[in-house]
Order: sequence, then structure tokens, then C-alpha cells
Amino acid sequence: MAQDVQGVSNYSPGDPLVNIKNTSPTETHVYKVEGNADNPPSAYGAGSGSLPMATVFPSQTVQFYPGTGFIGAFTGLSGAGTRFEVNFRGDSPGGYKTWYNSDMEFGMSDTTLGPAHGDKQINGLDSLAGEQDCLAKANSAWGTLDEATQQQLLDTGYLEGSVGSNGALTAVHMDKQADENVVSFFQNVAEMNSYIHPGSVVGKATSRTAAAADKFSWSVETKELTITGY
Repeated sequence: MAQDVQGVSNYSPGDPLVNIKNTSPTETHVYKVEGNADNPPSAYGAGSGSLPMATVFPSQTVQFYPGTGFIGAFTGLSGAGTRFEVNFRGDSPGGYKTWYNSDMEFGMSDTTLGPAHGDKQINGLDSLAGEQDCLAKANSAWGTLDEATQQQLLDTGYLEGSVGSNGALTAVHMDKQADENVVSFFQNVAEMNSYIHPGSVVGKATSRTAAAADKFSWSVETKELTITGY
């Protein structure tokens, strides 16, 4: 399907750009879009908080121009999936930076975010946030747990599957009401490439789960990012 352009209409080459790619040949992907209340007039939906959804049809890539100075978020599954927070106000003494992170605190979906052209983070580390396959990532860690712990997690309803050395997960879920053991499994054991516990904000966490969340803030020297839904 042909490429579509969404967001602000008065964009220029070099302005912030979020490509939203849908790799599914059959499913339409819908993203909840939010903007900070203090976004400038140049930003998409300046100051209006929750904005019109971004719709990406099967096998389509949307070019979403959020406008200069945009800070906000894109959340998969119409707001029930992984939430990607982006900050295009990146001027700093050391040069331009785009900041972004991946948040599974409220939901999870098979979605990733990173620089459009595969750039590394400013510190040289890999720059892809989120997970291409949340269920597979969780299953890779499932067998490391004893059966009692597996059963406790299944009893929460956030994980579905079977226990034992040959057991496997068939579905995983996340929301704000999830038990601490569920959060700990996804954050510390499965090591989802996203924060689930909100962390300490200032990077001085005292708990293991919060400390794990502290590392999930990325910065790159580009104004073009790509969200990929699988």
C-alpha cells in the first residue's frame, strides 16, 4: 500500500519524523498519540494532550511529522500496547539529541522503536527499544523458573501457559494493576527491552526492579525514528 503522511502539514526537510511501519500483511495497527501540554505551536496538536489516533494499514509505512519541539508518546494497540515516549527538544551543550524510551508499564505489544537508519546510541550501544515478539522473549526465560514460581505467575492471569520443564507460555499481558512478581518477571528475568517498573527517574534506584528500569532511556543524534509493528 502507498505511503501516507500524517501529523503536522507545515513540515520541512530535516524536521522531526517518526516513520510508523506495519509489517503485518493482514492487520491494521492503530497508535494512540499524546502530546505534552507545554508543546509549542509548531508541534502536532500543541497543548491538547490526547490526539487523533495514527492508523497504519497492513504492509504500510506512515510518515508521521510531529513538528519541531514535540514531546509526546505513541502507544500501540490503540493505547493498550507498548508506549514509546519521544522528545524532540534535544538541543544540548554537547549537540543535538533525540531522547526516547519504551514503556510496558501499561501494556505490551510486538513493537519496536529506534533510529530510522540503524544508528547506535550516542554511547555506542544498541538503540532498538521494545520487543519484536514479547511472547518469545518471555518464553526464553520461562524454563529458568521452578514450577512453584511458574504456577504463582500463571495464577495472576497475566501469563497463560503450562508449568514444568516442558511447559511453555501461550500469552502474556501487562497493565498498571499487575502484581509485583509479574513486573519482576518481565523486567528482571525475561529482561524485556523496555521499562515496566517506572524506575527512580534520577537513576538512583534502591530496588532491583527500579534499578533495571533506570537504564531504559535512549538518546541518538538524529531527528528520524522508526516504530515497527509486527
